[in-house]
Amino acid sequence: MDYCKQLLAGVLIGIGGMVYLNTMGEFWAPFLFSIGLVSVVVLGAQLYTGRIGYFPFKRQGLGGAAARYAVMLALNLLGAGLAGAAARLFYTVDAAALAAGKAAQSPLQALLLAVGCGMMMYTAVEGYKRTKSPVLIIFPVGAFILCKFDHCIADAFYFAYAGVMPPLYYLPLVVLGNSLGALALRLVFEEK
Repeated sequence: MDYCKQLLAGVLIGIGGMVYLNTMGEFWAPFLFSIGLVSVVVLGAQLYTGRIGYFPFKRQGLGGAAARYAVMLALNLLGAGLAGAAARLFYTVDAAALAAGKAAQSPLQALLLAVGCGMMMYTAVEGYKRTKSPVLIIFPVGAFILCKFDHCIADAFYFAYAGVMPPLYYLPLVVLGNSLGALALRLVFEEK
C-alpha cells in the first residue's frame, strides 16, 4: 500500500503542476500550486521532499531506511512523470520555456535553488504538523514557486509535460539540494 501512496504523491504534485500551468501569469498561480502538497499531507501520501527532513538517522537499520526513501523518490518521480505525460493529452499550455530555463541552470544554480525549496518544504510540512493549518503549507509552497526554487518531483512533472530531457546532473543535484535544505532546518529547529 505504501507504494501506491508514493506513486500517487507524485501524481498529486503533478496535479499541482497542472493547476500552476493553467493559471501561470496570474497572481495566485504560485499559491494554487500548493494544492498538490496540501493533498499529499491531508491524505497521508508519501512524498520524498515532504519526508526527507524527518529521515531517521538515529534508528537501527539506516540502510533499510535509505532504501525505502530511494524507492519513495523513484515512485514519486514516476508518478509526477506519468502525470506530466497525461497532461500533454489534455492541455495545450506551453511549458517549454519553463523546462528549458530549468535545464539551462548550471549545476551550482540547480543545487542552491533546490536547497531553498527543501527549506520551504520542511517549513510547510512542519508548520502543518504543528498547527494543522493548510495556510502554513500554502505560503511556503507559494514562496518557493515565486523564488523559482527547484523541486525534484515537480520538475519531473514539468519536464515530462514539456517533453524535455534535463541534463544528467540536474535531477540528482535537485534531489540533493532538496534533501540538504530540509535536513539543515531540521538540524537547527528540531524540538528536542
